[in-house]
Order: sequence, then C-alpha cells, then structure tokens
Amino acid sequence: MIRNTFIFGIGGTGARVVRALTMLLAAGSKLNDTNKVIPVIIDVDAKNADTTRTLKALEAYKLIRKTAYSPQRSADGSDLSNGFFNTNLNTLSSLQTEGAEKIDDSFQLKFDNLETSFIKYVDPHEELVSDVTMDMLRALYDDTPSDHPRYENTELNLRLDEGFKGNPNIGCVVFNGLSSLKEYQFVAKSINPQDRIFIVSSIFGGTGSSGFPQLIKLIKGDDRLRNIKLGALTVMPYYKIEAKKKAGGDGKISSESFDAKTEAALSYYAKHMAGQLNALYHVWDKPTKQYEYHAGGDQQLDPAHLVEMIGATAIIDFINKPDEILALNGVTKYFDYGIIQDSATVDFRHFYNWSGQQVMKPLAHFAYAMKIYLDSIPQLQGEVFYKDLLKDHIHTDLFYQTLSSFFGTHFKGWLKEMALNERSFQPVQLDETLNGFITGKPIPIKKILGIVRDAGLSKAFISEKMGKMEDELRKTIPDPEKERRFLQLLNQIAAECFSILGALPTMTE
Repeated sequence: MIRNTFIFGIGGTGARVVRALTMLLAAGSKLNDTNKVIPVIIDVDAKNADTTRTLKALEAYKLIRKTAYSPQRSADGSDLSNGFFNTNLNTLSSLQTEGAEKIDDSFQLKFDNLETSFIKYVDPHEELVSDVTMDMLRALYDDTPSDHPRYENTELNLRLDEGFKGNPNIGCVVFNGLSSLKEYQFVAKSINPQDRIFIVSSIFGGTGSSGFPQLIKLIKGDDRLRNIKLGALTVMPYYKIEAKKKAGGDGKISSESFDAKTEAALSYYAKHMAGQLNALYHVWDKPTKQYEYHAGGDQQLDPAHLVEMIGATAIIDFINKPDEILALNGVTKYFDYGIIQDSATVDFRHFYNWSGQQVMKPLAHFAYAMKIYLDSIPQLQGEVFYKDLLKDHIHTDLFYQTLSSFFGTHFKGWLKEMALNERSFQPVQLDETLNGFITGKPIPIKKILGIVRDAGLSKAFISEKMGKMEDELRKTIPDPEKERRFLQLLNQIAAECFSILGALPTMTE
C-alpha cells in the first residue's frame, strides 16, 4: 500500500535530525511503499541558524530531484528506482489540489504573532493588569523586567521569536495554538488512513519537550487521525553547553539542568503517553562535547553529530516497518540503538548489518560521488563527457550550482562537522585520494616488478569509466535531459568505485 509519511521536526534538534535524514535520502537510502515524505519543521526561533541550514538543504534536495530524477513506476504506482535522491522529499503545498486555499511552498510551519514577549502573547490587550489571573501568572512565571541585570531569568518577558530558552512550561502554552494554524489544519486534512506520522524532538530543551506532547494530543484528539500509524524519536542529552551569562538574556539555558529535565519528561511520557504511539525510539550519548553558548537566532549553529544521523535512521526504520509490526493500537513498541563497539571515533565498521546495508552502503556510494564531483571531474575538463555534459553548464545552470552547493556545502560540511565532533564519525577520509577514501579499507595499488599494473581508483580509471558510461547513457537519455543523464552517470561511477572496494570494511579486516 503506497502512503505518505509526515515528519514533524520540532525545535533545533528536530531540524538537525531532519538535516541528517536529508543527507541519507540524498545518498539513496530506500523507503518502502512510499509516495512522498513531507518534512514539517516547527521552530518558534524565527532566525535559528540550525533550522535555516536544514531548510536550505531540503530546498536544494527538492530542486535537484525535480530537475534530474525520473522515477520508474510499477503497476500500483510505487517507485521502483534506486539511487541518489530517489525519495520524493517535498513540501505540504505539493499535496494541494486545484482550487484549495494556497499555503506557502515551504518546509517550515510558522506560528503567528510571536514577535513579542510571552506576557503580551498571553495578554495582547493588557486586560489582565489588575486581574487575579495576572497575580497567578506572576506566581507561576518569573517576571524579571527586560532592563534588569538578571533578565536571563525572565519568563513573562521572554521574547518568543527567540525560542523558549529551555522553558517547556512556556512552550506548552504557545503550542496550544498549533491547531489554529492553517498549515496544521491542511496537514490534518491531507493525511489519509494509510499514511504515517513521525515526530522528532529533544527531551531536554524547551521547544521539543513542550511541542511533542501537545502534537500527540492534537493527533489523538482528531477522529480522522486517531488510528494513524504514529512513531516518534525522543533525543536525550548528547552534548553540553558552555556556562555563559551576559546581559540581555544569555545564560538562561544550562546543560546542568538537562538530566533533571530528561528524567521529568520521561516520567511524564511513561504516565500520560504510554500506548499512544505505535513506536517510540530513544537515542542518546554520553555528553562530552561542550558547545559554545548562544541564546538562539542566527548564532545558533551547532555542528552535526553522530546521534542526529542515528536518529535519522529511526525514521527510515519506522517508514519501512510493515503494518503488521505496528498493528496494535494502544501498544507502544520501544526501540534503542547500539553500535558494535564503544569508541571515541566511529566509522563504517561500527554498525550492524541493517544499518550497514540500508544506510551505510548508500552513504559510501554518495560519498564517492561527492569526491568525484568535487575533486576528480575538475581535472577532466578535456574529456568528451565533460564537454558534452558540463562545459557550458556547470558554472551557470541552476541545477549544477545547486548540486555543487549540496555536495560542497551541505553534504561535505555535514561529514566534516561529524568528524570533528565528539563522539566523532569518520566514515571517509575527505583529504585522501579515492584509493584511501573509505576509512579502514584502502584500495591497494598493485605492482609487478615495480611496475604499476593496477592503480585502483586512479584519474585514468575514472576518466575511462565515465567516458564509456556516458556513451551508453546517451543512447537512452536524450540531450534535453542532460541533468538526468549526469545524475545517472554519478550513480554509475560511484557504484563502479564501490565494486572495486568490494564491500564496506568490517571489524575483522
């Protein structure tokens, strides 16, 4: 049965996990029985750089796929194709029908009227100034004024468009208004009985920990959605934040409170949410990396982490689970994730078979394609395939500019960030040649009597293979579809490189 999956990424952590998912789907991780995947990013911090970065990656993915991917359909409409960008990752507006009220062609769901303080959001017309309700609010929330030296403690005067600053008690109030947004109403009307919903949030902040239970409440309170297959990923602490306190609101968020918030949230989930989800995934790591403190906005740009990539694999696992595995409503199945060996530096060898085949193998293929596109192809400008496909287009056409950005900024940047983080994930050696590219399994150069007989993935090998592949592709994909032909060429040369590698490295090698 073909279905859509709606993924709600709540807060900064939700956005970062969706970013990781974007990379894994670009690499070709296959989703079964899937028509479209609709990511919906929910973050009240309007200028959050983590969210902005994820949105740019999603938009780039969408353009590349629209321009260069051509699905092969079966009789029931399912996509039989494999390879890079094979998943239809799209916006809510792609589900609109003729004559329906228009919604933004965006991956982000935006709240209205948040460019204000919490108290003005609750009481926009100052009708509660002398009311007993205001006394109750002051008893419940800190009302330190914005010009006070200890403004970082404020709750009533907190600017909502800068995020909830680790205050789920404020987030719950704001998320109560989610059902009134036309984008959410459109989602609720667009979901069919066979579709699925997956929610990603952290458990130790403000936005995710408040938005998650409120979203569950909305879904379960809707008669149309009550029996929908529903999964979620709860991300527990995996990093620390530098302790900084400056005037103007900094210092409110402290990693010292992460464990207490996690314990409180888990207790609440166990008591009030048991049985409301078909599947609940947990992921965490011992926090070692200390991130620089930022109160939010365009300075909130945390480096990618292995935990976020593992979180993204939970989404793939949930989408691919057969209905019968998730059949019992009222019964929640719980899933954790482990690697083969605890290590400060992780690579392809640390993953079990499911992750290796479903995620790591496509990731290796895409990494080869990136390396060839960024490093090898610029050295082959004299070759026929380059002149035919790229010479007059690579620096001017929107497709190639976007592909260059996706490989060079989004994907390579994501790999670099994970490699430099703690715990480090280094599946490839970005500065090595193609022969030494895959961590733990270099391709040897074979010599006889000192003469090179097999240079492995050399420049000459890449040039020859890409030339022959282009000759064959030209026979079936015409010149007006050169972008599609080039994407197929990247798929094929990456597969050829992987065939020389033989298989992913293992712990026994």
